[in-house]
Amino acid sequence: MSHEPAFRPFALKRPCSNCPFRSDRLPFLSRERAQDIADSLEADASFHCHKTISYDTDDGGPEITETSKHCAGAMITMELEGKANQMMRIGERMGLYSREDLQLDSPVFPTLADWVAAHP
Repeated sequence: MSHEPAFRPFALKRPCSNCPFRSDRLPFLSRERAQDIADSLEADASFHCHKTISYDTDDGGPEITETSKHCAGAMITMELEGKANQMMRIGERMGLYSREDLQLDSPVFPTLADWVAAHP
């Protein structure tokens, strides 16, 4: 029997192969979209991995579900910058998240500002 909790929003430890926060891939978001994401993260919003959200909605838009996971690339970038957001801090207090579990040497930008600046 597994002792893994069923609710694991912080299960991802490294960015996926096409994570928008990767510094070893060409940026593919517009600078405006990247700035919107960075602003929301700095305002304590969550950013979920695109591979873990549902696109099976009636309008085809993304939907966060109970199995969605926080984006490891975003969390690593925020940790490198010293800006863990509210959900990361809550997750830490609840024993669901630990900075030490992330692969902090992953190829991501060191700050959200650097990430935004890399987008066309």
